[in-house]
Amino acid sequence: MNNFDIKDDCNIPELIVKLCKYLASNNEALSSKLVERAFRWLTSTSTTSVSMPSHEPLLFNQIRDLLKSRSVDNAEKFELLYSNISKSGVIKDKAALLSFLYNVSVPCKEVSFSSLTNQLELNKKLCSSKNMSHVHLSNILSNDSTSIRNIFDRGERKHNENSMSTVLRANSQTTTASSVGWSQHDIPSSSKSFYPSLSEQELLQDVIYGLHGIQGKYLRREPCGLGYSLDPKATKALLPTQRSLLERIIGMSFLHKQLKQYCEGNEKQSGTICQAFTATLNDELSEYYKTVALLQANVNNQSEMTLRRALYVLQEHRIRFEWLAYIAEQCCDKKGGALITAVHGFLQHGSKTAQEVSEKVLKAVCKPLYIMLSRWLLDGEINDPCNEFFIESKNMVAAERLWHDKYNVRKSMIPSFINMEQANRILATGKSINFLRQICKDDGQLPGREALHKLFNNTSAEALFTPEQSIDFHSTLENVYKETSLRVLDLLKNKFKLYEHLQSLRRYLLLGQGDFIRHLLELLAPELNKSAVDIYGHTLSAILESAIRVTNAQYEDEDTLKRLNISFMSHSIGDTGWDVFSLVYIVDGPIGTIFQPTMPIYQSLFGALWKAKRTEYVLANMRRQQLSMAKLFRKIRELKPVMHIIHILTSKMIHFIHQTQYYFLFEVLECSWAEMQNHVNKAHCLDDIITAHLNFLTSVQRGVLLDENSRQLFSHLISIYNFVVKLENHQEAIYTAAEEEFSAYAAYRKKADSRVGFELNADLKAAAKLRAAKFHQFLNATKIKVKTTVQTYDTIVTKFLELLASSANMKLQLLSVRLSFNSFYKIA
Repeated sequence: MNNFDIKDDCNIPELIVKLCKYLASNNEALSSKLVERAFRWLTSTSTTSVSMPSHEPLLFNQIRDLLKSRSVDNAEKFELLYSNISKSGVIKDKAALLSFLYNVSVPCKEVSFSSLTNQLELNKKLCSSKNMSHVHLSNILSNDSTSIRNIFDRGERKHNENSMSTVLRANSQTTTASSVGWSQHDIPSSSKSFYPSLSEQELLQDVIYGLHGIQGKYLRREPCGLGYSLDPKATKALLPTQRSLLERIIGMSFLHKQLKQYCEGNEKQSGTICQAFTATLNDELSEYYKTVALLQANVNNQSEMTLRRALYVLQEHRIRFEWLAYIAEQCCDKKGGALITAVHGFLQHGSKTAQEVSEKVLKAVCKPLYIMLSRWLLDGEINDPCNEFFIESKNMVAAERLWHDKYNVRKSMIPSFINMEQANRILATGKSINFLRQICKDDGQLPGREALHKLFNNTSAEALFTPEQSIDFHSTLENVYKETSLRVLDLLKNKFKLYEHLQSLRRYLLLGQGDFIRHLLELLAPELNKSAVDIYGHTLSAILESAIRVTNAQYEDEDTLKRLNISFMSHSIGDTGWDVFSLVYIVDGPIGTIFQPTMPIYQSLFGALWKAKRTEYVLANMRRQQLSMAKLFRKIRELKPVMHIIHILTSKMIHFIHQTQYYFLFEVLECSWAEMQNHVNKAHCLDDIITAHLNFLTSVQRGVLLDENSRQLFSHLISIYNFVVKLENHQEAIYTAAEEEFSAYAAYRKKADSRVGFELNADLKAAAKLRAAKFHQFLNATKIKVKTTVQTYDTIVTKFLELLASSANMKLQLLSVRLSFNSFYKIA
């Protein structure tokens, strides 16, 4: 191509001249004629009217047939070049290129633009009706030396295939003219003389190949590989009716291929529900293959089978395949209950065929679900290795967590014809069976088992989604659920003493047994005042047993007393026994299902109530000590001012503690307990008891200020408890100092009385004065500390009352009113 280099800066006229020189093989006379002919065609007013992309196939066929009539090699070379141009995508208007090349090659007298326009208009109408026949060009070339035959003949002698490709690429970059046409007398109709008509027997055999997924003589596999289309080269002589019937029939090949691919892709996929769906599709394909085999038999017997009759025979399969392909598309990447839900959606479609097809598929995919459901409801077993069932089973070790964690509902796998409430009841029924067998060790006859056996023996998978049968099905499940749940509740309440354990937890962990808790406090106080590292568990256990023996706790059930024990929480440096001590109640077996998950809540509630009870105990001891000091040290006048301040502060604290204790133990604990008892008595299943018990603990937590919204209130309450302990230390120090002063003063007076008439030693007088001065100094310092404690205490209480008054809980607002009765504390 060195003699025909194209530069980017060349204009269109220069390119046309170069092209014509190339086509004329540097023949000046021929080149001049070609240039004149090219510019005459490009400047024609009819050029734009025939430049349409839809004419490209016609032009391609005309040129190819023209070249084929001269040389088959030239025609094949043209097809190869045209294919390369089409794949490159560089040339946008290939119809204009083909038209330009053709018009340059054909003499002017043989080109009529008006006839070309008429023919292309006719071609457009034929294409729109989908009945167009190929128009073939024949014998339009003359013996002129400038014809396309001579041009290609010379080009073949002088240039290779690469040269021709370069010419076409050069023209594709510059050609903007439209396609060329041919005069009407040059375009013969599709007659039998040119293309003999095809027999229907041949077409039917090719159709049967296509229905089996085999490429035939007239059907070509599409690039995507899913269907077949008519070979334009081999089916030129088809009549419009034949073409229409073939196109409608071969559409089955696409649907057949799509369903077959789905079956092959999911053949090895695990999951019984997905396999059931695949088996249904294979059954439909088997029926389809039978019909195709009958068609083949008729063709072999040379019966009167036609394309129209074949279309009629395949019509039912076509409609069913369309819906099956749509269902398969919706079920792609789905399994289990999600796949069933996708199929069930088609059951509500308005098309009768869609309803029939979806019902058949739904029956098949519901059979594995029906089997899994029967095993779960009858035996509490789950055989679901592929996670298709809407109830999942986890590997659990702790028996107490079986009811809570081992079995759960997979919401994504619940079929659309089972609502969430029904799914939860199905879950509870199977869980109850496992709870009775594994936890309660109950080997008796399961309630409702006979009714379930009868139900599953007399019904099929249709009972799950058919409205008439599903009512009886779910009604029976409801009765079995109730009977099984009542059996569980009966065992818990009677055999495993549920109510007794609830009472024991309330008495000992929630401090309901007053005499026991009070006596235990008195016995533990000396030990718990020690550092946490100096306390031994066996010592506290012995104290616990002593408290049980001397109080009404000794009349409790022996099993209950065995479950009560001492526990130490983790401690840090500086903690005392009060900070780490705790009572625990050991629960196991069936009752552990209810109580074991809530034991941390019981521990936190015991800690809060134990602190309040200890504060009440400290204030009671302080008041008793104040009365003793008033009698013992009434002659020590310097003691009265500071003791008066302590007495008033103690009264404030006693009022505060009594009101909060009353609120905690009666308004919160007792009311919540009564509400829980009411719910437990009305419970229909184990979940109702668990919920009622958890609501009770949540209510108590909120009442004693242990919930998330009351953290600031509880921190202020702990500060008030600490002030009580701090005041006790001040009073204990005053009592010790006063006792020492009183004893020293009594000894001094005794010596003075024994020396009647004699003067006391000056050293004794000086020691007495010094001792009295130190005592006065201690009282003054303690008085200042106590006053500071009073001010800080009042500030903390005021802040606490403000938080109570601003709380959204009405009970806490009323508690604020009681604590600050007659507006004793000035709340902003």
